[in-house]
Amino acid sequence: MFLRRPKPVRRPTELLIGIGFFVAVAACAATALLAPDTLVEVRFAVMGLAACLYAVVAADLWAAAVTGILAWTLATGFLTHPVGELSVTGGSDAIRLFAIMGLSVAGGLYGVLRRRTA
Repeated sequence: MFLRRPKPVRRPTELLIGIGFFVAVAACAATALLAPDTLVEVRFAVMGLAACLYAVVAADLWAAAVTGILAWTLATGFLTHPVGELSVTGGSDAIRLFAIMGLSVAGGLYGVLRRRTA
């Protein structure tokens, strides 16, 4: 009886989304300080990587998707346009959205599969 594997603790999605928001803000602040203004794609790659790593740890697809959208809006508003104005200019912003969302959801899927097999 005492040798059974303990049940994994289920964390609420709302809490994971809130933590994801703080992760995205911290990644945006660190990226703004460390990466030069001219390297826009590097800045977006760092934001996508931060969203992906958080999604792996969170192991929740809804939280991963929302964190990806938050990372994209912060990167578009503060890393592309230093004024802090969110303006979508066209195809390049859509490609960046799909890239960050793809990284985030892929990380979330990996986290879910890893948690199920553990």
